[in-house]
Amino acid sequence: MEIDVRVSKMTPDQKAEILSTLRDLHGEPIPFHPLILVFSTGKVSSDECVPMLREPMPPTGAIFSKQITVLLREAVHINPSIHDGAIIFTRKTADDDYHLVSWSMRIISKTALADAVPNLGSAHNSALALSLAREVDCCCILSKGSVSFFERGSMHVEAKE
Repeated sequence: MEIDVRVSKMTPDQKAEILSTLRDLHGEPIPFHPLILVFSTGKVSSDECVPMLREPMPPTGAIFSKQITVLLREAVHINPSIHDGAIIFTRKTADDDYHLVSWSMRIISKTALADAVPNLGSAHNSALALSLAREVDCCCILSKGSVSFFERGSMHVEAKE
């Protein structure tokens, strides 16, 4: 039996909850742009992301929630360079909450889409490629003007009003 790799691993409710939180976050004064968030069920492979060592490293373990703006501000206060790279949230099973496991991860995914759009920048193209990784549920980029949501090699963009 073949399964399309682009089938979502999140329920519509889970996706709606993440998008709602991202919209709320986008309405707040975010301490840096772009903000790259990765959500996965299981550990993100070191073939897809590698840590960029930071000293000091802000704490991990927090649940992804509406309080993420506070978490980001605290992290930037601890180490201003934390803004560089992706922030990874994982869960063990599809029924669990996402927990912050990594700050400042470099996306190195080598996955390429045959029908990918032309290069729109490293953050965009990296998030699009990473969204196809087996364990990755979705990737999100918050820029000053939009929220981009990447899932299974597809992209949805919401412009800021």
